[in-house]
Amino acid sequence: MNEQEILTQLRKAAEEIEIPETLKPEQIEKQLQEQKAKQQQENQHLEPKKSKKIIPWRRLGSMVAVLALVVCSGIYITVTRFDKNSGTGQTDSVAMTDTQQTVGEADETGYVDVAALGTMYHPASDYKEVYQTLLKGYQQNWIEDLETSAETSEAASGAMNSGSDEYYYSDEAKYGSADADLLESSKEGGKDYSTTNLQMEGVDESDIAKIDGSYIYTVEDKYIVITDIRDGKLEEVTRFLPKDCGAADRVMEIYVDGDQLILVVQGYETSLGESSKAGSDKENSDKESSDEEIAVSDASEDSAFCYKMNGKSTTQIQVYSIVDRRNPEFEGRLIQDGYYNTSRKIGDVVYLFTRYHMTSDVVGYVEKEYTSVIPKVNGEKVAAGEIYLPESSGESGILVSSLDVNKPDKVLDSKLVISGCAQTYISKDALYLYEEDYDGAMITNIAKFALDEGRISGVAATAVRGYVRDTFAINASDGYLRVLTTDYSTEDEVNALYILDENLKLTGQLTGIAPGEEIYAARFMGNTGYFVTYRNTDPLFTVDLSDSAKPEIIGELKVTGFSEYLHFWDDTHLLGIGYESDEKTGNIENIKISMFNIENPGEVTEEAKLVLKDVDYSEALYDYKSVIISKDKNLIGLVCEDYSGSGIKQTYQIYSYENGAFKKQAEIPGINGANYENVRGMYSGNVFYLWINDNITSYDMTDGFKKIKERE
Repeated sequence: MNEQEILTQLRKAAEEIEIPETLKPEQIEKQLQEQKAKQQQENQHLEPKKSKKIIPWRRLGSMVAVLALVVCSGIYITVTRFDKNSGTGQTDSVAMTDTQQTVGEADETGYVDVAALGTMYHPASDYKEVYQTLLKGYQQNWIEDLETSAETSEAASGAMNSGSDEYYYSDEAKYGSADADLLESSKEGGKDYSTTNLQMEGVDESDIAKIDGSYIYTVEDKYIVITDIRDGKLEEVTRFLPKDCGAADRVMEIYVDGDQLILVVQGYETSLGESSKAGSDKENSDKESSDEEIAVSDASEDSAFCYKMNGKSTTQIQVYSIVDRRNPEFEGRLIQDGYYNTSRKIGDVVYLFTRYHMTSDVVGYVEKEYTSVIPKVNGEKVAAGEIYLPESSGESGILVSSLDVNKPDKVLDSKLVISGCAQTYISKDALYLYEEDYDGAMITNIAKFALDEGRISGVAATAVRGYVRDTFAINASDGYLRVLTTDYSTEDEVNALYILDENLKLTGQLTGIAPGEEIYAARFMGNTGYFVTYRNTDPLFTVDLSDSAKPEIIGELKVTGFSEYLHFWDDTHLLGIGYESDEKTGNIENIKISMFNIENPGEVTEEAKLVLKDVDYSEALYDYKSVIISKDKNLIGLVCEDYSGSGIKQTYQIYSYENGAFKKQAEIPGINGANYENVRGMYSGNVFYLWINDNITSYDMTDGFKKIKERE
C-alpha cells in the first residue's frame, strides 16, 4: 500500500465514524505542521548528555532493535493527558470522569495541577467508543509516521554512532525493581534456602529458576525440569512440556508454592482463514484482531478465494499439582491475548499482565465489527465496561487478569487499559501505571488501581514533574506513594521527591534536588529513603519521610562513582553495586561494590568498598533477579563480565563481607557462551547451586565453595 492509498483509506474511515474536527483528514496537514513545531521545541530541551555509564554492545543492539520497532510500527507514539478524580471504591462504577481536555503546566513548586490535564483514563461506554479511540490513534500514528519516519531514522542512526557524546538509557536498567524489605531466604522443615529477589515483600514474582529446599525447578528451553537435591542428591526427576505446547511456544517464568507449580507460557496462535470473491472482499476478509496478517491467494486472476494467515500472541498461566514431583498433574489455566509483560502473585491470586497491539489494520473493519479488535481472556472478549480509555487515542494497551490458583480455570477479573507505553508498579494492595509525557515540560502521569483478592478497580490519577528513571524510585508504604523523579527539560537536570496520599493527592514534596545530576538508584526502608544521584561523584542522599507533609533531606554522602543497585544488607547496612569513576574527569572505570553504614541515617558512611578490577559489567546492575544477596549466609553472588581481552570473559563471582571488608570467596568459570540471563545462584542449607542454562553444579559453602557434583 503506497502513501496515497493509505491517505485514501484514512479519509474513508473518517467519514464512517464521528471523530473530533481536529482529526479529520483536512486538518491533518495543519496538525503535522504543529507537530513539527512542537518537536523542534522539544528537541531544544533534549540535548544529548555526556555519556556516564557503560552499556555492553549486546544491550546497545537491543536498544537499536527496540528503537527500530518504535520507528517502524508507531505502536508507542501515542501520548495522553492525565487528570485525577478519586473513585468510590466500587469495582465497576469507579470512573475517572471526563473534564475539560486542556494541558496543565507545572507550577513553580514542580507539582502539576492534574485537574487541568484532562482525563487520564475513563471506562469505555461501549465497543464503538473503543473502536473510535483506536482509529484515532491509527490515523495519528500513520500520518505522523509518513512525515517523520525518515527524519527519525536518520536521527536514530546518528545517535547510535555518535559515541560518548550521547546518553543512552537501558529500559531494564531503569525499570528494574522497587521496594525496601526483601525476603532473602525461607525456613521450611528445618532447612533454609534462598528465594527470588523481590520488588516488595509479600508480593511474589516469577523467575526462570526456583528452589524450595528439596527440589530445584528450572526453565530450560521450553521444558520445565525438576531436580531432586534431597540428601545430597543432584538428580533430574522429570522434564516436561507445558500442556498443548506448540512449536513456537516457550515457558517464560515459573512460581513454586508448596505443592503447586505455576507456569507463565508465551504462545503464538496461527490460523488460516478464507473469504470468497477475493477481489471484492479483500478489505473485510479478516474478522479477528491479529498481530500479523499475511494474505495468500491463488495465482489465477479469476481465483474464487483469498486465504489469509492470522497470527497473534497469547500468554497463559498454567497450574500444576506437584505432590508427585515425578508426575506433575495439570489443574487448569488462564489464557489471554497479548505478549507477556510481567506477573505477580499475592497470596493465592496471580495477576497476569500482557501487552496487546489492538489491531494491525483498524481501518479495514466496519461498524458491525467493532468487537473484532477486542482481546480475549479464556475465550471471552473483555467487556466494554472493563476497558479504560485515554483522553484522546491509542493503539495498544495493557491487559491484566487475575485468577485464584486453587480454581485456575476461573477468571476473577480483567481490565484492559489503552495506553502509550506505561510501566507497572505493584504493591500488596494496588497497581500503579505510570507513563512519561511531554508538553513543554517533562511529566509522569500516574494511575492507581486497587487490588482486592483478584478484583481490579480504578481509584485515582495524577501527574508529577519529571520522569521516573528507576522503579526503585516509586514506592508505596502505609497508604502513601513516594515518587522520585528527574527532570531534563531545564538547562540542568533537577530532581524531586513527591509524596501522594491514597487518592494520589499531593501531601509533601522536595524539589530542586542536586541540580545538574540525575537519580541512578533508590531504596526505601520504613520512613527513610535513600537515593543516589551522579555527576562526577556519587552523592547518597538520606531523606526523612516520617512527616508526609514535610519530607526532609537529613544526609548527603559524597563518594566516587555511583551505585546502580541498592540492597539492604541488614537494618544498619546498605549494599551498593555500581561503577567506580575518576573523581576529576568522571570517566567510568570498573564495577564497584560498596557497603554503607546507615545506623545513623543522618550521618551515613561508606564503611567499605571494593573495585572489581577485571569486571567491566554485571547483569546485577539491571536485573535484580540475577543477583543473590544473603546476610544470613554472608553471600553476594553475581555474574561478571570482562571486556579487556579479545573476547568477553564471563564468570560467576561470590563475595562475603567480614570485619568491615569485602572478600572474594569464589570465581566460577564456565559461563562463556551461555545466555547470561539464564544464570542463577541458589542455596539450600550449606550447599550453593549454580544453574547455567541446562546444567546445575553444587558447591560446598563451608569448604571454600569446593565443587561437589554436577546434575546427573
